[in-house]
Amino acid sequence: MPLESSMFSARNACLIFSIAILCAPCVPSSARNQESIFELIRLEHEEIEKSSHQQHSFGLSSLAASSVESQSIDVTHYLLQIQLTPNESGAAGVVTGTVTITGETTGAVSTINVDAQPNLSIDSVRLDGSASNFRRKNTFVAIDLPPPTFPGRPFTVVIQYHGPGSGPGSGGGGGLLFTRHGPDSTPVVASFSEPFGAPLWWPCIDNPADKATAEIEVTVPEGNQAASNGVLEEVQTNADHTVTYFWREDSPLSTYLVSVASTNYERLEDSYTALDGVTRMPLVYYVYPEHVAPARAKFAVTRPAMEIYAGLFGEYPFLGEKYGMAEWPYGGAMEHQTITSISSSLVASVTSNNQATIVHELAHQWWGDLVTMRTWDDIWLNEGFATYSEVLFFERFAGISPGELLARSYDDGVVDGALGGTVTAENLNAPFDDNGAIYRKGGWVLHMLRHVLGDQKFFAALKQYATRYAFSNASTGDFQEVCEDLYGASLDWFFKQWVYARGRPVYKVSTEISSADAAGNFTVMLVVKQKQSQDIPGRENGNYVMPLDVTIHYSDGTSETRVVFNDIRKQRFAFTVSKQPVGVGLDESNWILKKVK
Repeated sequence: MPLESSMFSARNACLIFSIAILCAPCVPSSARNQESIFELIRLEHEEIEKSSHQQHSFGLSSLAASSVESQSIDVTHYLLQIQLTPNESGAAGVVTGTVTITGETTGAVSTINVDAQPNLSIDSVRLDGSASNFRRKNTFVAIDLPPPTFPGRPFTVVIQYHGPGSGPGSGGGGGLLFTRHGPDSTPVVASFSEPFGAPLWWPCIDNPADKATAEIEVTVPEGNQAASNGVLEEVQTNADHTVTYFWREDSPLSTYLVSVASTNYERLEDSYTALDGVTRMPLVYYVYPEHVAPARAKFAVTRPAMEIYAGLFGEYPFLGEKYGMAEWPYGGAMEHQTITSISSSLVASVTSNNQATIVHELAHQWWGDLVTMRTWDDIWLNEGFATYSEVLFFERFAGISPGELLARSYDDGVVDGALGGTVTAENLNAPFDDNGAIYRKGGWVLHMLRHVLGDQKFFAALKQYATRYAFSNASTGDFQEVCEDLYGASLDWFFKQWVYARGRPVYKVSTEISSADAAGNFTVMLVVKQKQSQDIPGRENGNYVMPLDVTIHYSDGTSETRVVFNDIRKQRFAFTVSKQPVGVGLDESNWILKKVK
């Protein structure tokens, strides 16, 4: 069902839909409309964080970063062949499958540990074509490699397994959720794996830094479609009234980004034209039949958002495959590679156009999928980047000032509030336990870095970061190094205070304006005091080091902004001006996450 035939312009369609949503409660003034826009964006982003926290907190008492301590192996390809069988009684359904893991050793290895949670029953294991004895531990399967073991030894592990998914009323935890939707209570099944849920539904090496290509073959009851990663190569109708969908993902991906979703989807189609002006790529949306109309309207923003992001970050990374969205029964959304999953409640909502959510997840195709954090403590490289991408989208699509948007929609203004933590996750086994810092403060970090570097160097750094670590993994240190290459000097002072320290600066500002001197010039004296109490790693007195915009307002209605470098607790700055000053403002464009007393 093509989208293009019904769209005269994606941008116009989105704007009309936005206005219809945002202005539903009639407001008497443009100021009130503007206030409503900031409030709606704030609420929607907070819902992104809330849904994320609820999803990612599932089962943390039993799930952990099981394979983060890397094994000396490199998985190169997964072949995942699964059959999804809903339970007609309404209880959880069953997954039956075979996973073939191909890779090689990178060191002397005697045992390969394949992550598999206890809900999965392991029926057989084969190593290099022969039946293999294995040891079932609590959360993994241990497979011994026969000697000799040496770096570069290829291996193929084939595991047959089966297990239950979770059912309605289970709280929407990770793994496979079997539930129902629509007026006819139609079965729907979908996977959710971030951060540690992949081994709940398929055995794998669940280390985000061990990316591999994948083939995903999904067999479902006839009348259903199955959406997954990459390109749909074939659909096969079987004699037992099932259908098998053959998906192939040729771009390496982390295990938590592998996705399956299946129900009686309607398929909507659009297309994106690449930066070269010639190449066209399909945009494919799998939606519940009862939600076709709102999906058609809401998803129209995808194409202009992709055009904006491709211009800022570099071409869409998976241009030879697709970008899609699949409606799912979980809350929120999830950036599975080439196929974002989005909540049915969001698609059906009549109170929001969900633009922040849609563009947030799209941005993850660059930040999270193309470049994936190496370890979970650097999850801000995914979420902080996607959050600031929301801001960049609204800046370019709707002309909203990025600083004003961040200040009004992405900050609670409280020093030790939602943004009070460190941007890096402090608990590897619960990396999403401080979402305000990971998402919003992480977004602010990029905004402040943009001011330090300047637009040209900042966006060049983003493109260089994407290019240098494409289809691979990166750490905060890697990103810092890219930025330093463009900045031309160390940025350790910046990253220490904003990424690894808690809180924000608290400024107390006072000004004095002199009378005109004999030459008719005025002196503006500005005193900046820092009053925050938190520690900053490697800095004895806990002071922040930042460029500060100082705006001087004149009696004739004009103003000018000068930049000073503030690097001590109490600092005086003097400005000589030729016009009568009437006031001084600090960081009026909101380039700094701060509190001003």
